[in-house]
Parts: sequence; C-alpha cells; structure tokens
Amino acid sequence: MTDMQFRLGGEMMALGDDAAGAGTLGNIREPDFNRALGRALRRKRAAWRAPDAVVYERTDVLADARAKTPDVLVVTPGAAPISIEVEWGAPAIEDARARLGKAVKRGGQIRSAIAVGAPRAITRWTDERLERDLESVEFSFVVLSSTRAPNGQRQGDLLPKSDEVARWPLDGSVTGSLDDLACLCEYATAPAQLVARMTDSVASRIQGLAEMMRRSGLTGTTLDDIGRLLGQHSHAQALRLACCIWLTAFRLQTLLAQNSASVQAAGLRPVSSYFRPSMAVGEPPLLSPMEIQQAWGSILSVNYRAVFETAEASLDARIPVRETALAISEIARMAEEVESSGFGNRIDFAGELFPKLLDDREEVAAHYTLPGTAELLAALAAERVALPDWSDAEAVASLRIADMACGTGSLLRAAYQNIRRRHEALGGDGAGVHRAMLSGGATGLDVNALAAHMTAAGLSSYDLAQEYETANIGVAPIEDGKTGSLELLAGDELDRGLSVPDASQDMVIQNPPYLRARGGRKMFAVSGIAEEERQRSVKRLETLRRSYGGEWTHGQAGHGPEFSALAHRKLKPGGVFASVLPLTAAHAESWTGFRKSIEAHYDDVTAIAFTINTVTSKSAMMSADTHMNEMLLVGTKRAEPRPVGEGAAVACVNLSRPLRSLVEAYWCAKLIAERGEGVSDELRASEEFGSWVRFPADGRGGPWQALGVRNPELALSGMELQRSRLRHPSGTRNWDFALPFTTLGAMAGIGPTHHLIGHVHGMQAIGIFRFHPITPYDRNTSTFPTLWAASQRQTRITTKPTHRGVPLPTKRDDAHMRPMLEKRSDLFIARNLRLTSQALAAARTSDPVMGGNAWTAVLSDDDGLKAALTIWLNSTLGAMVIASYGQTTQPGRARMEIRALPGLPVPDFAAESEAGAYARAAALECLPALAELELRPFAYAAQDDNRKAIDLAALDLVGLGGNEDAARALDWLRQEWRREPATHGGNEVIMRAAGVVPD
Repeated sequence: MTDMQFRLGGEMMALGDDAAGAGTLGNIREPDFNRALGRALRRKRAAWRAPDAVVYERTDVLADARAKTPDVLVVTPGAAPISIEVEWGAPAIEDARARLGKAVKRGGQIRSAIAVGAPRAITRWTDERLERDLESVEFSFVVLSSTRAPNGQRQGDLLPKSDEVARWPLDGSVTGSLDDLACLCEYATAPAQLVARMTDSVASRIQGLAEMMRRSGLTGTTLDDIGRLLGQHSHAQALRLACCIWLTAFRLQTLLAQNSASVQAAGLRPVSSYFRPSMAVGEPPLLSPMEIQQAWGSILSVNYRAVFETAEASLDARIPVRETALAISEIARMAEEVESSGFGNRIDFAGELFPKLLDDREEVAAHYTLPGTAELLAALAAERVALPDWSDAEAVASLRIADMACGTGSLLRAAYQNIRRRHEALGGDGAGVHRAMLSGGATGLDVNALAAHMTAAGLSSYDLAQEYETANIGVAPIEDGKTGSLELLAGDELDRGLSVPDASQDMVIQNPPYLRARGGRKMFAVSGIAEEERQRSVKRLETLRRSYGGEWTHGQAGHGPEFSALAHRKLKPGGVFASVLPLTAAHAESWTGFRKSIEAHYDDVTAIAFTINTVTSKSAMMSADTHMNEMLLVGTKRAEPRPVGEGAAVACVNLSRPLRSLVEAYWCAKLIAERGEGVSDELRASEEFGSWVRFPADGRGGPWQALGVRNPELALSGMELQRSRLRHPSGTRNWDFALPFTTLGAMAGIGPTHHLIGHVHGMQAIGIFRFHPITPYDRNTSTFPTLWAASQRQTRITTKPTHRGVPLPTKRDDAHMRPMLEKRSDLFIARNLRLTSQALAAARTSDPVMGGNAWTAVLSDDDGLKAALTIWLNSTLGAMVIASYGQTTQPGRARMEIRALPGLPVPDFAAESEAGAYARAAALECLPALAELELRPFAYAAQDDNRKAIDLAALDLVGLGGNEDAARALDWLRQEWRREPATHGGNEVIMRAAGVVPD
C-alpha cells in the first residue's frame, strides 16, 4: 500500500497507511489531541515541566468566566501566557484572536496566541500512535499578537481592536514541527511593538532622572570619576548609563532574593521591602541609597561581581542623598514595571534600552546588534554546533562559546539560549548547562566595564536559582599600550584572570567594531586615554597584525579582520565562526585577505545581506544606527586548509525585506538552514523572505558578487558575465563572448590618486598641486588641467576638465611635478560611481589631463584599446560588473579602492587575436558617434535609448553583434538590474520611473 499525501500550507507531508484508518476504531477528538499536544510541549522546555506551566482542556483558567477555555495555555515564569488554539485543517485564527487580552487567573494577560492547523488524517490515528508520532507531524501556524500596551493586573475582557493585532505571517500560514511550535511560544511573548514602546518610555524617564542628578550640584570631579568608572567622557551620558546599570541591578536583585538560596542566606530581600515612607507630604515611599548599597554588598559577598560591582561603585556617595533616593526609587519602580511586562527571557531588555541612552555611537563606532540580527545569527550558528547527542547534559555543558567584543551581550545571550533550547527540546534540563556556561563556558569581553556588566546581568537572569562562581566575563581594557581583546592574538590569557586558549571554542559569535582611522576618527580613542598611550596601542596593533594576524588582516579595513583572525585562532576544528560585518567585507579590496582566509579554512560558508536601502529603511539595519549595509557570515572551521587555488562555495543569502520580529528572525534562520543543495532558490514561508545563490569562490579572495543582489537570476547572470558568457534569464541558453575576461591592470596602467596629485583650494594641503574650479570666465584653463570632480552635468563621454592646478611653492621643481604630468591621460574611470546620478563610468578628454578625486587615469598608448574600454565601461554590462565588484556599503553607489582598480574584470580587448583586433577597430570606428550621445544616469539604463545604443556596440565588441536573441537577453538584464535596490538606491523618483514599488 502507498502513503497518503496531502498538502498543508503549501507544503507536502506523508502519513503512513494506518493514518487513513487502517485498524482504528473511531476518531480522535480535538480535546484528546489537545491533551496529547500539551503533554508533548511539556517535554520541550525545562520550565514547562513545572506544575501548571502547560495546561490543556482545563476550565476556569481565565478571569472572565464567559470566555471559552483555551485549548492549550503555556505559562512560563516571567513571561506573558501564550494561548494555543487548534483546529483540524486550517489554523484556528478566530479562536486565537478571541483569546487576546484575556486575563489568566494566575496573573498576566494573553498578549499572543498561536493558531494551529492539525492534519485531519490524525483523527484516524490510534491513541498509541498519537503519543508516539506527534513529533513527526507538520502543522500550520499563524501567530497573533496584541500591540496594546500591557494593562497591569486589570481583569476582564480586553479584546484588542483589529488594528491592534499583529499577524504573522501577514497572509496564509507557515508549516512546521512541534519543535517550531515550542520556539514560537517563546518568541511570541514579546511583541516588537510593545518592547519598543516600553524601552522608549524607560529611556525617556532615565534621561530625566540623569538630568536631575546632573543639576543637583555635583562637582566636575565627581562627574569625571563616574564617567571614568563607566568609560564615558560625557557627564550626562555617564549618569544615564549609571541609571541603566541600576535598573538591571534592581531587576536582578529581586530575582535573586526569590531564587538564590545563598543570597537569601546573606540577608537579601526583594527590592520592594526596602522602601521607606518619605518625609515629604504626598511623596511616594523612597529607597535609602545606603541600604541599597548594603543590599548589593550582601550579593557581592556571595559573588555576582560581574553584575553588581559596577552598580555599587556607580552609586556614588557624593551625589546628593535626596536626588539619589528619588532616582533609584523611580528606577526600582521601572524595574518592577519591566519585570511585570512579561517579556520573558527571549528579549534582552537592557540591550534594547542601552543604545537609546548613548549620544556618541557614531563617534566610537559602537553599533549594537539588533535583536532580530542576534537571533538570526545565533540560531544559524547553534544549528551547526556538532554534538552527537544534544540530550547529553555533560556534552552540552562542555561547550565553549565566546564573544570578544560583546557589547551588551545580545549575541552571546542569543547563542546561549539557542544552545539551551536544543538541549531541553530533547528532554534535557538546562540548569546544569546554565551553571557551566556562567562558570566559564561562555566568554564575554569588551573594552567597556559597562558592557561587561550588561552581558553578565543578561546571562545571569536566565536561571537565577542556579548559582555560579567566577565567570569568564569582564573587561579587556585599552590601557598601558594594550589593544583590548586583540591581545589574545598573542596568547591565551588577559589580565584580570580572563582566559581564552587557542583552539578551545566551539563557537565564536561577534559584531566587531567598525572603526577605521578616517574622517577625524582615531583608533583606540576611548574615553580617558592619553594620546601617547593611544599611539602605543596603535603600534601594538601593527605588531599583532604582522606577527599573528596573517593574511586575514589589513590596516585599511577597520578592526573587523583582526577580530576575525582572533576568532579563527580561538576556534577548534569543527567550531563555528559567526559574525556581523560591514558589507564591504564581501566586496572591498581591503578585505581580500579576509575572504581568501574564509574560503581556505571554512566549510558551508553562508553570507547574508539585506537588499534594502538602509538609508530609507531603518528596519533594514543589522546593528543600531549604522545607516550602512551590513552582512552576516557563518562558517564551520576545517581541520586543514584547502589547497592553494581552491575555495569554498559561498551561499549568498539576499533578504528582500526587514525582519519585523523575533518570530520572523527564527523562521528566517530555519529557512536558511533548510535550504537545498541546488544553485539558487527562493526563501519563502507563505510570504517571501528573499533568495539565495551558491557563489563558486575560487580561493583567491575575489568579491562575492552574488551577495546583495535581490533577483537570483540576475545574480547568476552576473556570475556568468565574468566567465565571458551572456546568460539567458531562463538559464537554458548562453552565448559565449569571443573574448575572455581579464583584468584592467593586465591591459593598462592606473594613474595616481588625488592624494598624490594634489588638493582642492581650502582643503588639507597634500600632493603636488592646489586645484581651483574652472569657471566660464577662467582664462587659465590650460594650466595643469585635471578631471577632478564628477557631476550630473557630465552626460557625454567626451567631457572637459573640471579644475586647473597651481604647483605648491615647495614642489614646483621637475622632480616633484614630472611623475604626475607623465601619468596624464585622456581616459578616466570613476572610482566612486553613483548609479543614481552619474551617467559615465568612463570619461574621455580631448587632450591628456591629470585625474583627481572622482576620476582616476587609465594609462595606455593603444587608442583602440582605450576606445573599447570606454564603450564597455559605459555599457550596462560594464556598469553591472563595476557594481558587483566594488563596495556597496551605500545603495546606489559602487566604490572601488585604488588598489582594487587593476583587478576590475573586463573583456580582454588587448588580445592578440582576430577577435581582439576586431574589437579595437570597431571601437575606434563607432566611438566618435557614441561620444556625442546625451546619457542619463545608469539607474535609468532601461529607459535610455542612447545607453541601449552603447550596449549594442558593447555586444558587438565581444562578438555578439547582430545576435537578436542575445540583445533580448541583455534587455532583460537591463530591466531587472534597474529594480535592484543597489541600483536605484531607494530613490523614489527612479523607482517610480522603473515601475518599482517602494520598499
């Protein structure tokens, strides 16, 4: 007999023949199924095994006696209750919605409900099979959440209005397992809208309290000391962060007083018991700063120093007592509000709050990992951790995970939670895992003591009944010429007893600082460090790069490569590398060594990027307030590197929309982990998340050009293009070019940068010349002209110089000037191509001139070669290659570093072959007419007939002239390329012209 198959939520599943009724008597009723489902869920989490944590088919659990009994109710300590409503077939959406807002008698309101659809075929199962095989069933799910603010202890029917209910997915349903349902129960406890509303409110109140203390008559010395303690140079910011520390300390104090036997024995009580009546009439009760310090001292006598040492020290006795009492009393009440909000452990509230209190995130490049990013990266990383048996408590407890730039600990916390849930889902008890992780299994390091405090507090709060001794969480300071965590490149230990041995970690997960020494920023310019000391740290880093960084590191790419080299050094074979990085890591020349190392040393490499404009869509950022494109990277370390010239295939995952919640982040990770083994495919669960393309890296560290391309067919066509082949959009037909691809540097020289040539009047005096703009009235245009600037007025290939130069008084001699004058040219390439506003990627001048800031000279004596390059680079195909090769940190722009220009892939127009000779001759013949055409910016290529004329000429140069099928394929490429966010840059005018719906 054959299996019976049926479709559910767009997915196929198979049930054995006995599911159809063979050998069964009667049907399973829905209440019986709900009981079996509830019993199965109890086994999935340690907290749910407690009495009444998961109840099912039980009456009198809601405050409203008229309300229908929930099918299954999940009540986790500290989290709002979750209702699960089941129907045969489609999910029970209306029943789930009816539970929202209902108050549970044990306290708390149902803010989220999960509608479940169960396969009808289960009704014919035996009771024994229902108990045995429920784990293998695929259900359909819809998650509904109320966005109405929590309503305290108020009872009764508070059904939210339709516009106060968030639904996921927006349409249809998703299909998943019992394990997926358990995860949804955790993630749905904290609707993103409510978390944002709460953190905004708390941040606003903290800012007011900090300002009150600042104006209380504090001396500059006191404020300096508090700032120095917290690593902050701003007095106002230091006080705000002190309030944030007290908030986390108060939350943890009450939990410890309720759960920790040792702390209880030391005399600690819940925070509420420390309030005393105020002496002022009508004023609410207040806390005594002295009593609170004593309470925190009793905790410190047990341990928890990583959490409470900074909290106690920042409660400075020099702050006036009344203002301190008012501040800590209000903060304690806020802590109680946060705790009663029922967000549970899946939300790192302090991590959400922390960035809202900082003014200098841009200055110090401290961009905190957003919750959805942390969950996506951690879920993918934990899925790769190689354990033969996740139910083995000893094996799980032996795992080692590290974040050596931990910030508030969001990544480390998410990684720990994913490891713990995998263990508990197979029946394990997370208590032993918690003790092991907090006693050294988890390593968190940061230059900031405040960050270490937040990390330790967040991890500790997950299981307060489980005490631990010394944690491997602390400060790796920038002091005495040290480089923070990067000192571990040279050894296993840091000062202060922190240790991370080489090849010891099962996972290193991190979001390293992006800071580069540019734009007035300085490396290691942390608060309170003297310039001489900072310089010593810079020199120390140079030594570490040379001695221990190997080919990973590069002085112009910020700290990302150094932290990646550090992660690689600390990972054991089979360990998981997981990092948030700037998108330049996938494309920029300065990251070539990094990519080459990843390709050589890692398997199953997965890179993830948004194809959304981070400037116009804040929700598309991976880290708070970067306003730049970022990526995630996950790989599994090999025991031995690949042979030279071999590289790992990189799965380039391109997400087409932001992750709106932790639920979506979890599901996106599930889709990525379960992707197939093919070349490309969509990521879809009812609605589209994006797509993926497998990019065949060659081991040389070239750009991962498929990352950041929304349309997978376009990405595949782009990869084929650099193999000298035009690909039909269907993938069923290709046309080989008559010329192979080579590099620009193999055919022509590259002129000097503007740093060597000179500077514009009024700017920093560098180079040989000082340049002045050429005006219509300028009579000295022939004096050292240069094509310095790019503008929207440069719409024809042949353009005029933009500036004239005057030699600096000290550099008028032949020795200084001749090297620049000898490298003049009449062909230039745009190093910073703005696709949304620039019409030219290559420009020509009537006479040889110097290059400049926007234009770099291409040097050759072969007029035919220069003509062919001019046409190719200004074609849509040429611009596509530039866009995929260059840096795309900002949508709508492709930037190439000067060192990257020689490696730019182009057809071999210098080839000594019949095809090469034809290309040069044909280019010389048609360029004069093409040079007179008025061109629109590249983003309008599909609507620009003159650009199409250049495209046809480019096809002719590579041997496809007159091929109408190839011309139609090129037209498809133009149409699809204009729809890419990397092309239109989120510009609404261009998007409307292209027929693109705004993101």
